[in-house]
Parts: sequence; C-alpha cells; structure tokens
Amino acid sequence: MFSLTTSLALAAVLTLTQEEATRPESPPPASVSAPAEATAPAAESGKRELSRITLKDGQELHGVVVRQDSQVVVVELADGDRMELPARQVKDITTEHNAQVRDNGEIWFQDPNRTRYLYAPSGMMLRQGEGYFSQKELFFSSMNYGLSDNITVQAGAVVPAWLLGAGGFNFIAGVKVGGSVGDRLHLAAGAQGLFIPGIGTGIGGAVGFVFGTATYGTPDAHLSLGLGKPFTLTNSGGSLDSTLITTISGNLRVSQRVALVTENWLMPTIGITSGQLPMLNSLAVRLFGESWAVDLGGIRVPGLAIPIPWVDFAYNFG
Repeated sequence: MFSLTTSLALAAVLTLTQEEATRPESPPPASVSAPAEATAPAAESGKRELSRITLKDGQELHGVVVRQDSQVVVVELADGDRMELPARQVKDITTEHNAQVRDNGEIWFQDPNRTRYLYAPSGMMLRQGEGYFSQKELFFSSMNYGLSDNITVQAGAVVPAWLLGAGGFNFIAGVKVGGSVGDRLHLAAGAQGLFIPGIGTGIGGAVGFVFGTATYGTPDAHLSLGLGKPFTLTNSGGSLDSTLITTISGNLRVSQRVALVTENWLMPTIGITSGQLPMLNSLAVRLFGESWAVDLGGIRVPGLAIPIPWVDFAYNFG
C-alpha cells in the first residue's frame, strides 16, 4: 500500500512538473540604480518576477514594475492595486530573484529546500553563500554550504555515537558539483563519506558513495533520477562496490508553505522479501518558511509491517 502511494505521488509530481514547464513566464523587470527613461511591459499571466522598490525616505515596496520613465514609476502590488510613484522619490529598483507573484496575488518566495529531498540530493545547486543546517531523525547532523553557484560542500556527524562510545569520533564529509542546462534541466555529481573509527586498521576508515543526479523541473515541482555506487576506504586501500543504487525522487509544492516529497531507493542488495520489491519507499509532508523546514513522513522497508517514521528539521541561511 505504501509503495502504491509513493508511485501515485511520483505520477502526480510528473504531471504537475510538465504543467509547470509549459506555464508562460514573464521576463523580470530590469534592475537599475536610478530611475531612467524606460517602459516595462505589463506582466503576462502566470508567475511574475517581483521587484524591490526602495524610496529615498527608506521605505521599501514589493511589486511588479508596469511602467517606468523619467517622471513616474507604476508598480502593481500583490493585491492587484497599482501605485504611481514620482520618479524623483525612487532611489533604487532591483529584481527579487527569490520571490514571485502568483496568479492569485500570493507572494511565493523561492523554496530554499530545492536542492534536496529527504536524504538524496537533487540536481539543483545552492547559490554562493547559501546554506542550511539539517537534523535528521535526531541522529544525523549536517551542514551544507555553497562555495560557489556550482560547488557545494557538506560536513556533519552522527553525534549520539560520540556520547555512547560507539567507536569514538565520527564525521561526514561530502561535495556536490553541478549546474543547469537550460531553465529546467539540472545535473550534479559528487561523493559523500562517513568516517568511522575502527574500520580496517589504525585510525579507521570510511564508507560512502559517489553519485550522479539529473533533475527536471522548477524549484516548485521537480523529479530526479540518481545513480550511486558505494565505496569503502581503509588504511589498506579502497574499493568501489559493484552494486548500483538507483533513486527516483520528486518534490511538489502545493501551497505557499507546504510541499509533498517522495524518495525511493532501489537497493539490489536487500533482496526480495515476501514478494516485495527491494526498494526503500518514502513519502513526507514538508512544512517550510523562508529560513526553516520540517519534514514529517514515513519510510517503507521490505519485511517491516509498518513504515519507519521520518522527522527532519532544516535551518536555511544566505
């Protein structure tokens, strides 16, 4: 039943991702440092880029610039009302890349969690200076940070293992490199490893995986296909496992602050149990704001009667 639910969720994400891809988008208004002779076309239906209009008295407005010349700046606010501002009162107009006005007038900020599902990454990248701290299942703590628009690094640990004396100190390190091909195709590759004291000889070793991910869609609706291979590193050398792990993940934003997330791992080493596919299936509801997110859901494991609860908290910055 849980597998069927996640399959239906993936189908819904695919359908709405295709709809999102065909929705027309209006070009953003130009960013200027001072009012100039210009005319901005009226926004088309669909999502529209916002502008931040800073006045010389310090006030800030958010809206779509409909017209701009040497005398007046006409701004359409989120509720549909229009405001005419004398150009001499306007200090600066900049595009709000992280927010859009929807057809119903709601202002939607860009989902800061677009680069990840529950655990697997998407092909979308953090921007330079952007990052997040994540606490998964009360055990796994990690920090991800965008060194540039194309390189993200990760550091973390299973902190409870330090306190319980389970082999001593451990840490997690990872890197993700990627970029976009057009507006809706995003590609990334990388590696993540967990250092565990006691693996091999001497100070220990590491286990992890290398991966590649292709994502299609927008930050509000996207699907990803990922491929990964586990590896082991010890003092005596390293090895790349012959197993190929496949992930199929999807994210669908259903409102300003709610999204549905599904992540499905095909694990050939699990084997078929009682006729069940060798897959880990997950489905969660993501509640989020501009700087935080909470995932609540479950993971189906072959052979278990009930799904394992999943709880994840993330704090976004930058």
